[in-house]
Amino acid sequence: MSDGADSFVFQYLAPFVGVLLVAVGIAGAVPGGYALIEPDLENCGNPTIGVEGPERTAERFSGAEPGPRLPQVGFEDLSSAEQTAFLTAVDDPVGEQQVVGSVPNADAFRRGAIVTYEGEQYYVTLVAENTCFAAAPLQFPLGVFAIALGFLGVLAPPLYRRLVRLEQRAGRSE
Repeated sequence: MSDGADSFVFQYLAPFVGVLLVAVGIAGAVPGGYALIEPDLENCGNPTIGVEGPERTAERFSGAEPGPRLPQVGFEDLSSAEQTAFLTAVDDPVGEQQVVGSVPNADAFRRGAIVTYEGEQYYVTLVAENTCFAAAPLQFPLGVFAIALGFLGVLAPPLYRRLVRLEQRAGRSE
């Protein structure tokens, strides 16, 4: 059992393959695990809108009407989630807020839209989609399996030496 070919395989090749399996397993398990927990995080799937005040909107369009290309949306036409995000973004120093809930005007916001609120015009645009990370369903379990198998490969030399010692002791006791 302890000839040279077995010794090379268990002393050098098994740990090398084990380390490679651990590396590949980590590369699969980390993003796979993140994809599992990300939907529980607050920002996954909730787009962020940016709102520019009336002065900045007038400056952007040089005081003229924004033109027919830009969608015009009334504040009352926004969903309740969009209204909440809009009002929060207006008060926010950066002018951005996540829309948590229904976003029926997302297409208009992607292109940029003028929202009329209390007689003033605000330029509203989508600044971040915040899409969820996608991973294959088996990526996490296969990554964990590869890590476990890799650890067995790394532990092969000490296990092999212990097995050889047990065999030698058994041979001496007979």
